[in-house]
Amino acid sequence: MLISIAHVAQAQSVKLQGQVVSEETGKALAYVNIGIRSKNMGTASDEKGNFILHVPEQHVQDTLSFSAIGYEVLSVPILTLWERQPLELRLREKVTTLQEVVVQSRKRKVKKLGVTGRLPVVWGSPEQKEGKDIYEFANFIDVKGRQTELISAHFYVSSSVLDSALFRINLYRNSEGLPGERLVEQSILQRLPAQEGWVSIDLLPYDIYTDEDFYLGIEYLPGTGADKLSLLLGGKLGGTSYSRKSSLGNWERFVGASLSGYVTVRQ
Repeated sequence: MLISIAHVAQAQSVKLQGQVVSEETGKALAYVNIGIRSKNMGTASDEKGNFILHVPEQHVQDTLSFSAIGYEVLSVPILTLWERQPLELRLREKVTTLQEVVVQSRKRKVKKLGVTGRLPVVWGSPEQKEGKDIYEFANFIDVKGRQTELISAHFYVSSSVLDSALFRINLYRNSEGLPGERLVEQSILQRLPAQEGWVSIDLLPYDIYTDEDFYLGIEYLPGTGADKLSLLLGGKLGGTSYSRKSSLGNWERFVGASLSGYVTVRQ
């Protein structure tokens, strides 16, 4: 086995292939983020929990992490995974506490928080490292310390190739000026029209309340045959935008343009 490991470490790449399932139920877990943290290299499982990842030579000594909403993160050395193939990765459900809801007597107002405008010449589509990997943009949402109920999320999408596309809405805590841990452990996943225009996702069924600032993340989950320019997200000059090119990759901050994305809330 030592000879085999040495051979892998010197190879051009390592191919990892398998399925991600729930440890408790054995059910396949779709759209799990799979990647090497801070290395901007990864992929995502498909609707049946299956994945294929080609790991370049320079990363075979690293650790691969599997992250799904509502589950504990699983991190395993890549060489260990290579020895076990074909792979079945089991994620353990995360124990979460219910959010405390403060009932206020005053009448709350409906507001839009975020970037509600768009310029036709501004768009976003970060280059992907893997064909099936995600890309994600985010906007900072300032709730000004007020108890806030999230009603809906909105963003601008444009595609001349796709009729529809799969998106996940992620809400992240503020971590030193960048998206950090998830604010809520709920999977907000929807297939939406990709024709040019604003699209909306109803958040009321998720009962999301917060009094802390957060980042609204728009995660695009590309399907089979969808290249990196199959879909564009609208933007606006001015402000700051945040993006990452791969699952579990580094968030990057860009000053001078922002994502056309906002939330409708009650405060």
